[in-house]
Amino acid sequence: MISNALKIRLDTFVDAIIAIIITIMALELPAASWSDHEHILSFFLAVAVYAVSFCFVANIWYQQATLFSTVDVIPRRVVLLEFLLTFLLSLVPPLTRLMSGDVENLSVMLYGALYLLITLVFRYITETVVHQQTDDKERMHQIYTSVYGQHNMENSFLLAALIILAFFLPWVAYVLYIIIPIRSFLTIDDDQRELTAIGDMEAAGQKTYLQMNHKQQERFRHLVGHYVRDTRRAQNDTAKKAAWNTFTQAVQTQVGIDPEQLSKWFQPNSRNAYHQDINQYRNSRRPKKTHDTTD
Repeated sequence: MISNALKIRLDTFVDAIIAIIITIMALELPAASWSDHEHILSFFLAVAVYAVSFCFVANIWYQQATLFSTVDVIPRRVVLLEFLLTFLLSLVPPLTRLMSGDVENLSVMLYGALYLLITLVFRYITETVVHQQTDDKERMHQIYTSVYGQHNMENSFLLAALIILAFFLPWVAYVLYIIIPIRSFLTIDDDQRELTAIGDMEAAGQKTYLQMNHKQQERFRHLVGHYVRDTRRAQNDTAKKAAWNTFTQAVQTQVGIDPEQLSKWFQPNSRNAYHQDINQYRNSRRPKKTHDTTD
């Protein structure tokens, strides 16, 4: 493990690299005269690819910032993975320029391969950090898999299929590469919010959750995620209490868990109706690190 001070410096390093990457992508937008209509079309195509790359890189930054904010220390191997991640991200600008300049099968396939590789590396980083947050690593692994597993698998297969599609129909793959990152960007917080909420439940609640079938788990996670979102938006205690009542009634109706049981699972959260952000609650439960640790 590395110390909190070194983790902060790693965060700063990654932030700086990502800021430079986004700046380079913006500087590489074509600036030819619009007297020729072909230049206008080329410019807007380049902007579309830039938007895709921006959403993709910004999505990685936000997820990492959210992930690292929940822990004081991280495994040392994550540092090496972060260096690999930033190296791969640094390849986004040239491949963005390549694909926007010439939409052909090779350029789109290379962009897709980089997209897939970055996604897989970041997914491994996320899983590593999440698993080390609890002593019961097996249960946390099951929770992580229930939240991200099917989504990750579907996303990986989709990206791999797009690489194959780009060989035959590069323009179709090109358009899909524009849609997918923007969609992910707009739903950036959903999975992380659900994972945080389920991970903060009492152990008995987590065990009951893991015994549910897939559809029940999915419905329960969504209800919990909506509850956390509503309490964050609530302006006063009355609104927070109303969010809790709405949540418990929905869970009882749709999943069959009574409010009294939920109150036990989410204590002390239910008594306070999430008066504070759920990440602040997690930090308050975690013992403070007062010295550096090594592997």
